[in-house]
Amino acid sequence: MSWEEVFSNILDDKDIKILKILNQDANISDAKIGKLIGLSKTSVRVRRIKLQNSGVLKIVGVIILQNLRLPYADIQVKLKNDLILREQFINKLINNDLVYEVTEYMGDWDLLIRLFHKDIVSLKDEILKIISDKAIQDYRINYVARTYKAWGKSILSIL
Repeated sequence: MSWEEVFSNILDDKDIKILKILNQDANISDAKIGKLIGLSKTSVRVRRIKLQNSGVLKIVGVIILQNLRLPYADIQVKLKNDLILREQFINKLINNDLVYEVTEYMGDWDLLIRLFHKDIVSLKDEILKIISDKAIQDYRINYVARTYKAWGKSILSIL
């Protein structure tokens, strides 16, 4: 299924094209996008700002941790049924600079937590701090060996 099929009931064709181009190159100029999709630089800028202000688009820099040879891991967490503990725990994760993703699930696990550190021992220590929180009922840890695709882009060439 294509982006056009997924987004067609939400966004028009030009906005979808802008999002696809920015997903491939967040540094591309509005003028260059305009040339690629047949709009003026000003029209692209207005559309991009509208997408950003509506919360649909956030342009971020992504650090490729494996290229820095930094260890990172995913923790799947089942939380206790205490709303105050849950909220406090999620806020701690959001404020932890070493945690780069917190995603809520529906299913066997409540959260996916992704974090990194300077070395594997420090990563393990940080994970132990996180999983010892009183909000956690159960957890599963997966140390990442390699990432092939992230944020919609291939980040590792397969030989």
